[in-house]
Amino acid sequence: MTKTVLALGMFDGMHIGHKKLIDTAVLLAAKYGCEPAVFTFSDHPQKLFGAKVARLCSNDERLAIMQKLGAKRVEQAEFTRELASLAPEKFLDMLVETMQPHTIVAGFNYTFGKNKSGNTDLLTKLAVKKGIGSAVIPPVNFANKPVSSTRIRELIEKGDVQTAQLMLGRTYTLCGTVVENNRIGSSIGFPTANIIPDETRAIPQDGVYISMAKLSGDMLPAVTNIGTNPTVGGRKRMIETHIFDFNGDIYGSDIEVFFVKRLRGVKAFSSLEELKAQIAADSKTAREYFGCN
Repeated sequence: MTKTVLALGMFDGMHIGHKKLIDTAVLLAAKYGCEPAVFTFSDHPQKLFGAKVARLCSNDERLAIMQKLGAKRVEQAEFTRELASLAPEKFLDMLVETMQPHTIVAGFNYTFGKNKSGNTDLLTKLAVKKGIGSAVIPPVNFANKPVSSTRIRELIEKGDVQTAQLMLGRTYTLCGTVVENNRIGSSIGFPTANIIPDETRAIPQDGVYISMAKLSGDMLPAVTNIGTNPTVGGRKRMIETHIFDFNGDIYGSDIEVFFVKRLRGVKAFSSLEELKAQIAADSKTAREYFGCN
């Protein structure tokens, strides 16, 4: 089997720090005539111990980004109690057996083995012992602090999708199947494509966002509301996207919403007319942003 240059990490955000790590693995693989590869986990390790960590991308999205960056082989292993109990050297033995690394690439804060007892210093020592090269990637900083999935998650959940985009290196998105709701939008001239938030994902703070909607491969300018629709007594949190100059029947279709910029928080209006006027104002602002008046 072909030797690999193996990138290690959770890669739960696929942010610019993760990109640098995989870029390094791809470059070293070309240098050594190896296959660029990634070993990661299908679920966040903290989930095994009862913690809930909101994902910044699905496994399919993560895989697509990795492959676009040049990773030829990606192993998304289930994080089991058996894996969690492995001593650091045994964990590395498992990687040697399954991934055949010529060189291992890891971030500066990578930990591995039982109780996170292994760090990059130990990884380097064990790799040398087994005749394997290693490269430790220093932090990629933003605003004088290392980029991290935790920082990005906090920004998204506060609605600051613009700053999150700078650290992600891409616009934050959520996918879903369009479902029928109460059709209030259609009744006031602003039909919406509605999806139910994925509870495993980081959801932007309730409010109204300039957005883009990807539908059947087309990118369409839009405005999106996240919330429960207090004006009409709504209780269920929804993601409702009004796509400009579009009125097709897309129930049951898959849609991807790109969160570009937060416009405002949630408001309760005294009438549907007030709500209609505010949606018109939000749409006008979004149209001006895209230059599509």
